[in-house]
Amino acid sequence: MKNDEGQSLADPGVLKKEMSRRDFIDWVIKGGILATLSGMLFPALAYLWPVMGRGPKIDMEEVGTLDEIPVGGSKKVVLAGSALLLIRTPQEIKAFSAICPHLGCVVDWDGPKREIVCPCHAGIFDLEGRVVSGPPPRPLPSYPVQIVNGNIFINL
Repeated sequence: MKNDEGQSLADPGVLKKEMSRRDFIDWVIKGGILATLSGMLFPALAYLWPVMGRGPKIDMEEVGTLDEIPVGGSKKVVLAGSALLLIRTPQEIKAFSAICPHLGCVVDWDGPKREIVCPCHAGIFDLEGRVVSGPPPRPLPSYPVQIVNGNIFINL
């Protein structure tokens, strides 16, 4: 077969254009820059994206016993992929998400001050999980707790 100019279509110069070394190197450099930028941009965006995951919904799950947490003390547990902070007061056990709603740092209980503290950006929460100071945009999620025969159960 021949095209309109009379050239054979089997001729390699007709159907495909050869890429010069300069064009090839240009594409390799652009691809490398794109891969590098995306490799840097994705972790930065993932770090800044608010942490919202809570894991799957399940029924009441046992997380420990009353003997494990002294009055005024705390315990961290992981349940269904969610980190939880259990705090024992003289009246009850309270359960909060152990993940700060600001940037996802793990919070700690400061027993002497009776407050929940985020060590990353100085966020402070009260015993009800409400923001007292710092950058957290909302309170810590709380979860219902039941005590049955000295065992602690939480419903996520």
